[in-house]
Amino acid sequence: MKRILLLIGILSSVGAMAQTKLTLDQCRQMALQHDKSLAVKQEEVNIAGAKKKVARSAYLPKLDVNAAYMYSNKNISLLSEDKFAPVGSIMADGSFGFTQDQVNNGWTMINGQPVPLDANGQPFNPKTNPEKIEWKGYAYLPKEEFTVDIKNNFFAMVGVTQPIFMGGKIYQMNKMAGYAEEIARTQLTAEQAETLYSTEQSYWQVVSVGNKVRIATDYKVLMEKLSANLDALQQEGMATKNDVLKVKVRLNEVDMSLTKATNGLSLSKMALCQVIGMPLDSNIELADEQLSADTAVVSNDTTEMWRNRSELQNLNQLDKIAESKVRLAQAGHMPTIALTAGYLISNPNPYNGFTHDFSGNFTAGVVLNMPIFHWGEKHNSVKAARNEKKIVELKKQEAEEKIELQYTQARQHVEEANQRMLTSAKNLEQAEENLRFANTGFEEGVVPVTGVLEAQAAWFAAYSEAMDARIEVQLRQVYLSKVSGSLVSSAQ
Repeated sequence: MKRILLLIGILSSVGAMAQTKLTLDQCRQMALQHDKSLAVKQEEVNIAGAKKKVARSAYLPKLDVNAAYMYSNKNISLLSEDKFAPVGSIMADGSFGFTQDQVNNGWTMINGQPVPLDANGQPFNPKTNPEKIEWKGYAYLPKEEFTVDIKNNFFAMVGVTQPIFMGGKIYQMNKMAGYAEEIARTQLTAEQAETLYSTEQSYWQVVSVGNKVRIATDYKVLMEKLSANLDALQQEGMATKNDVLKVKVRLNEVDMSLTKATNGLSLSKMALCQVIGMPLDSNIELADEQLSADTAVVSNDTTEMWRNRSELQNLNQLDKIAESKVRLAQAGHMPTIALTAGYLISNPNPYNGFTHDFSGNFTAGVVLNMPIFHWGEKHNSVKAARNEKKIVELKKQEAEEKIELQYTQARQHVEEANQRMLTSAKNLEQAEENLRFANTGFEEGVVPVTGVLEAQAAWFAAYSEAMDARIEVQLRQVYLSKVSGSLVSSAQ
């Protein structure tokens, strides 16, 4: 059993140490999944989408329920003191009046009509001088009976509001919410492009350093072979010790260069692992370590660039938002109309003498708001919105000019990198041919050791230059894709 467990542990260790071969597409997808900033941008897109739904709900009726309790330490009294109301009669015309038997005033006849007399025996008009009436009977109105107990008050209301016409405010708010969602999506795409660009930079950096290690290794093999030949020739007396020492010194320099390249390769792989979310000590191998000498293709069509650049897309959306802000400010001059309906429940009951029971009342109506005069507030709001739109338009024009310049420079850099790659390939062919002649001449004794060393150094430099040129083509092409806005679409 112990042997089985030990074997399983060894196999697990071997599997963990196994080399992982990754393609560029795999690295790009892994980086997109690992980058936390992309997750943040995705959440911002979700937030913008939720706000868009909030704006859309403004078209729908709103239903609200409110409830409240209020305590008052005093009651309401409709009378300040006990009152005495005179007892009279309802006259034929429906007014309040009196008959002769209901007052103590004397009476006289004027023009055939009975007229009351005041205390001085003078006739008067009771409607204009009611204070001269001497009533026989009074109704007692005690203050206590006109006191309402409102110490404990309960209220509850269900209300519905339906906008009918808001001057276009709801429509413009919905448009702005949609534009904001598009901006969030564009920013997500821009962040993806940055992630892909840094991933490809790290990827091709590993390829570049890996090829430098391979070149340095080949160079070391040549130097070791030359050193062994010189040792044999020195033993036969056909080479000087000075020649041997020159080769030894150069071999030490090559060892140092190989060590630096090997360390650089390890660090480059760690940087790539960090970008794609793998453990830093992962043993990875890249599929493109053997570089091809193909020339990068440069497109002359800039239509896709104008459509895909996130900066332009954002500015286009901001321009639309600015236009909606102008419309929104103009809507401030318009009237607003809304339907309202509600049901109110209260205790005390105001519909039954403020008794302590619950009772309700249904209400419905139309609310109209018409702005008339606000000291230029609406006018200045429209003016400010138009100025904001003008700023966005100017920024958009400036961005278009800068992007066009950036794209032109990127295309030129790709063309220059292609030319450098072709030139370096020819130089490498010449250096290889020169190295063959130098080796043949050295074997035949017509070329000194210094000639071979110079030929080898020239070959190493030409080889390194050719690899750097190929890497530069890849990086320049990636940058051109980023500038043209097609980097994200090419990864999907």
